[in-house]
Amino acid sequence: MIDAPSPLSRREWLQWSAAGATALAVAPSSPLAAQTSAYPPDVGRKFSAAGKVLPFAGNTIICHLPQQGEHAACFDAMLDIYRDAPSHDFSRKIALLPPSSYHMTVFGGANDHPRQRESWPADLPLDLAMADCNRIMAERLRHGPASWGEPIRMRIDPEQQPDNGHALIFLLRPADDAQHDRLQRLRRQLSNALGIRPPNLESYRFHMSLGYPIGWFTPEEMADLQRNWARWVRDIAVRSPVITLGAPEYCTFEDMYAFHRQFCLGQRT
Repeated sequence: MIDAPSPLSRREWLQWSAAGATALAVAPSSPLAAQTSAYPPDVGRKFSAAGKVLPFAGNTIICHLPQQGEHAACFDAMLDIYRDAPSHDFSRKIALLPPSSYHMTVFGGANDHPRQRESWPADLPLDLAMADCNRIMAERLRHGPASWGEPIRMRIDPEQQPDNGHALIFLLRPADDAQHDRLQRLRRQLSNALGIRPPNLESYRFHMSLGYPIGWFTPEEMADLQRNWARWVRDIAVRSPVITLGAPEYCTFEDMYAFHRQFCLGQRT
């Protein structure tokens, strides 16, 4: 997740989304700037140094990318990126996610580790069994926000670059002011329903994850990754000018490879 410094108005959000992403991405992306440990931060947490997926359980509200039909263009573009990435030297330092897991997070739920009060229901003990947390979250959501209705419409942010050591994510922004307002309203409703108030409630950056670094990129690898990232972003923008997503789904997961849909928001049975 990428945070903005403070809550934003509609106009500020759109201006920051278009122009601020570059500053957020470039400032820490010096290949040596963040290398205060032997491995990037998600090694030992979500993946091993060899790229093996590790247990990382939790729950979340997401929209999977449609894989079939008229709205599958973004998934197809991501699939081609997945095919292309291994041909580059930098890919040996990336744990790519399986295409079946591609999604946009609407609201992050509770993770088994680390258990932090800001991302855990305020009225539930931090040592609650994960299965019990999943069940309680499901109960709250079934009585929470009503049916979503219209599809969610997003666009790829044209101004972005990956950071050395950070999750490799394609930043998205709502297709228009109305989409922005709907998503912000939904995030507030979910926060109230679940009892979770993350610090980036109003400034959360929507995105699609491609993978996680499992090693620090050299300057040459970082430059090559950034060149290809810009090309991939352009390709997504051309092939899927508007990314259309279905109703948000309450999902549980055991690791980063699969997000298991339990129900869509608004389903009462």
